[in-house]
Amino acid sequence: MKLWGIGNEPWGDYQMGSISPEQFAIKHNLFAKAMKQVDPAIKLIAGGAMPDVMEGADQSKRIGGKYVPDYLTPADWSGYMLAHDLDNIDMLSEHYYASGTEHTDMKLGKKVPINPPLSTIEWMRAPAVQVRAKYEHYQKYLELIPGLKDKPVPIAIDEWAYFGGGPGSYKTVPAYAWAFHEMFRHSDIFQMGCFTFATAMVSSNRTEAILNPTGMLFKMYRDHFGTIPVEVSGDSPQPKPTFPAGGDQPAVNPGSDTYPLDVSAAFSEDRKTLTIAVLNPSDTKQSMKLAIKGVDLANQGHLWQMAPSKIDAVVAVGKAPEVAIEEHALGSVPDTIGVPPFSVSIYSYPTK
Repeated sequence: MKLWGIGNEPWGDYQMGSISPEQFAIKHNLFAKAMKQVDPAIKLIAGGAMPDVMEGADQSKRIGGKYVPDYLTPADWSGYMLAHDLDNIDMLSEHYYASGTEHTDMKLGKKVPINPPLSTIEWMRAPAVQVRAKYEHYQKYLELIPGLKDKPVPIAIDEWAYFGGGPGSYKTVPAYAWAFHEMFRHSDIFQMGCFTFATAMVSSNRTEAILNPTGMLFKMYRDHFGTIPVEVSGDSPQPKPTFPAGGDQPAVNPGSDTYPLDVSAAFSEDRKTLTIAVLNPSDTKQSMKLAIKGVDLANQGHLWQMAPSKIDAVVAVGKAPEVAIEEHALGSVPDTIGVPPFSVSIYSYPTK
């Protein structure tokens, strides 16, 4: 085992043996030094919680008296750890559980229902919003902690999920794809993502288990999306955030400048293949002009796509699946691509 997390959510007062951040910073260093003495090659993941988590879990108010903590204070657990334990941290653990039905009311200092409900696109955006919030908090840490520039500490989002889809339902699949893309866009910072609802990737009974739509999505990206980020630009910016910035609400919406689509691209590890992932979170067919610069592509490619006929399509053991990963052979890179409603597509072309 080369990756070790020191504690799980040590910032929560619900944990057995919960202690103050000042005490835990000392304890983390003691553990880290002892573990590295045994095996200097291991990577240590510190238990962190940025202001978005400390606010949402009501831990900031408990520790510091404010609903949203000031940066680097004990109530900003991640900032405090990075400021005091940087030499003994290789990665920083962050968690989030997105909700499309509640938001933070900064004036009231609590979560409140979203009324009227979010539009379909904004509901799909919710998990990526939480990734973006953590990105913005990290940028603030870079400003406030000089040593972090000299020793970058990537983030491991080792718990994350979205509440809103039923068992075996496709409904949250586009939302998860958007979260993938936001992690990819900032892969210098986000270098690990561990999905919490692992059993939510399968539909099962007592004797059988098959991949459901969420599991299919993970498999599709694992098998066909690249690893070396490629810049994506466009002329259709994402709209401004629905709610004021602060805590778990970023100042800038996640997504590429290809609204309402979200696009992410990457080369394969050997740079012999360019892959382009296109998410359509809307309920209508969308089209987009495509221009590839700086690389020559072959005249034949492939498309892998999840595009069921209805948003709540399901996959269940013993029933005909309503969702599949469809593969299509492609000719030359088209000038314009069209994508079905609620679809997730990965285009793949060899480089010349």
